[in-house]
Amino acid sequence: MKKMNKFKLLIFSILTILTVLTSCTNEEVIIDNLQNTEESESIVTTLSRLNQQYDDNGNVDEAENPAGNIVFDFCFDFVYPINLSFNTGTTVTVNSLDELIDIYFASTENLFINGIAFPFQVETYNENSNALEIETINSEDEFLSLLEDCDFEDEVEDCICTEEYDPVCIDITDLDGELFTISYPNACYAICDGFTEDDFSEECQIDYESSDGECFEFVYPISIILDEGDPVTVNSREELFNATYGAYHIDLVLPLDIIIENDSIVTINDYDELEAIIEDCIGDDNVGVVDCLPEDILSALINCFWQIDFVDDDQYLYNFFSDGTYQVQSDDSLLTSGEFIINTGNETFYITLAANSPIYNDEWVVTVCDESLEMQSIVSPQAELYSIDCVEEGLEDCSIEEVEVLLSNCSWVNVNNDIYTYIINPDYTFEVVEGNTITTTGVWDLNVTVNGYLMSLNSNSTQFQDTWLIADCHEGDLFILSLVSDTTIISDNCD
Repeated sequence: MKKMNKFKLLIFSILTILTVLTSCTNEEVIIDNLQNTEESESIVTTLSRLNQQYDDNGNVDEAENPAGNIVFDFCFDFVYPINLSFNTGTTVTVNSLDELIDIYFASTENLFINGIAFPFQVETYNENSNALEIETINSEDEFLSLLEDCDFEDEVEDCICTEEYDPVCIDITDLDGELFTISYPNACYAICDGFTEDDFSEECQIDYESSDGECFEFVYPISIILDEGDPVTVNSREELFNATYGAYHIDLVLPLDIIIENDSIVTINDYDELEAIIEDCIGDDNVGVVDCLPEDILSALINCFWQIDFVDDDQYLYNFFSDGTYQVQSDDSLLTSGEFIINTGNETFYITLAANSPIYNDEWVVTVCDESLEMQSIVSPQAELYSIDCVEEGLEDCSIEEVEVLLSNCSWVNVNNDIYTYIINPDYTFEVVEGNTITTTGVWDLNVTVNGYLMSLNSNSTQFQDTWLIADCHEGDLFILSLVSDTTIISDNCD
């Protein structure tokens, strides 16, 4: 990774671990009578929406800007200077993003921006070419079209990501054809911005994080170089984040001083020294690297059921089997089945889910793999994915053949709905009986997990679709749990 690109990740990581400070600016807005402008609802909308990226003090809100760059966190950046006008008819030339924000925060109910001079230009990201590009806006209609492309109104507010710091990097081509790097705290934020794991840079391997955010702090003021321009002095963490928000290439002016966690002041002469300080602070925890084997992933998958909760309150339950197949159900309905593959990449694992019904295709990324397995859906990053009903004890006393015999030797009832009886036949069919009347029929199969058995009952009536977890087998007795109704299945009339 180029030095400047590496520093972009470094800056992001430093901002993640430093203690929050408070600062505000008191710069004056210079107003002149300049060229003609047009009233524009779009500029009013733009400034209102851009304001959401900032806190009440006019500083970039880090929680709303995971990439730390206006083009990716907002939608576009103006090519400055631009000419704006107040509702009084007075025109102002704006030379930078900082000036634009100062003007907006200085506005009142009686004095506010409501016009812009056409044409003007903006910097946008073209996902097809993976590059920044310049777009010229010639009229209010074109400005409105730009905002529509930004999807501000349809923006997903429920794309909720965890605070886990496991950074991913994406290389982008700038306007001069050179690469720069943007970084996100974890894959979820990048996916919410429309990227996929195929976009992630393999060079994003250096993780900068400290325990409780007390690794080190810059001794301000420091100087930085933005986009190969002149050095800029920043006096606080907020100023640093504000200054880099609209930049692509960032470099430190060295040497500089930092304060490490024992309050010692250390002089940093080059990037290697700074990285060494951070890595020493982190220790050998291997943050951001999923340290387990594919067989660990497989064992965790098939030993539990996996539930995914969507923001619209839909829930799917996934059952994984040791032969590489899985089923998806919702309530009492089997939605689809398919095959899964465990792949490696970006120092973690991806579970590719190929369903027989393509609308249920998905891919999950492993975020934690130690004593537990935690994953996140890449297709639906706003959804919550978690394990339930994990099998902790094996069935050492019963083989699968013995379990099949025990199932067919008894009739079975759900303790919460005992008017229906399940008759399990050795030919892998079953009937549901009410009294002496057969209510429905179906087929069943039994699958082996590492430490238990899963029984799928596929009924001709969706009311009786079910999946049973056979969690124990002792002296000829089976302990069975219905995963659909979350109740116990008990035996009745055993031969």
